[in-house]
Amino acid sequence: MKIRAATFAREALFDNVGLKIVSLLCAFGFFVFIRGAERAEMRFDVGVAYTTPVDSANRVLIKEPPAELSVKLVGPRTQLESLPRDLGTIVLDLSSGVGNTIQVDPSMIPNIPPGLQVEEIFPSRIELRWDDVVSKPVPVQVGRTGDPPEDYTVRGSVTTNPETVLAQGPQSIVNLIQVARAQSFDVTGLTEGYHTRKLLLDLPPEGVSFNMGTVEATIEIAREERLSAFKGLRVDVIGAPKATTAPERVTVKVRGAPDVVASLEAEQIAPYVELPPETDLAKKGSVRARVKVDIPNVDAEVEPKEVTVKW
Repeated sequence: MKIRAATFAREALFDNVGLKIVSLLCAFGFFVFIRGAERAEMRFDVGVAYTTPVDSANRVLIKEPPAELSVKLVGPRTQLESLPRDLGTIVLDLSSGVGNTIQVDPSMIPNIPPGLQVEEIFPSRIELRWDDVVSKPVPVQVGRTGDPPEDYTVRGSVTTNPETVLAQGPQSIVNLIQVARAQSFDVTGLTEGYHTRKLLLDLPPEGVSFNMGTVEATIEIAREERLSAFKGLRVDVIGAPKATTAPERVTVKVRGAPDVVASLEAEQIAPYVELPPETDLAKKGSVRARVKVDIPNVDAEVEPKEVTVKW
């Protein structure tokens, strides 16, 4: 019984081998033909590039097209599977600088062989947004960090050369720019005098450019000063001891190094006026005269600056 089963199996496999192989090949070919002719759909990528307006148009895109599109093709499966996943690139003509939408149609899709159809494009409608390119001067702003040594102080504020820079870019962004900020000026260790440095400007907002990347900044360091006011000081009239002044007394404000100002006393300060050389003291009269004061190593200011002298 076993011998008969083995004989049957061998005859089933090896009798008419050529005919069986041909039948198998025909069946496989028929399967390939049927599958190849089967209609299918597949998605492919299409890159997007575009031309831009010339500089003289003063137009700029602030919402750009997408970098690529997705395209669904329909056709024979074998033909679809033979295509590369990237079909190529379409180039949009945006040189006019106008227009807010672009409708993408099948005729714009490159490298579509006969027999295949474009069923869907996503997105099929491209939204654009344009803006005018404008320029405007904006002031440079410089901050300050650190402190000078003891007994020194910063006089005034940081000045820059130039005082403004030109910002250029989309109008909607440029109009919002109030200042161009630069690096902070570090005054640590600086002593008396003017100090100048080149400072980098912070980067402007995206899409905007400055006409320069650095500015020169200058700051003045002076010795620390102290202000003191001496009130009620009597005014002397030189060469006319009997003459009087109105008002009789003035205030002298003294500004200078802290140690020098601190050492001053009211008795050391003598405001005075000088009469013109042609003054005839033998006759009664009056004249307006400027009050003077001589104090070394300090700046002095008298209030009021003039008095009326009578004799």
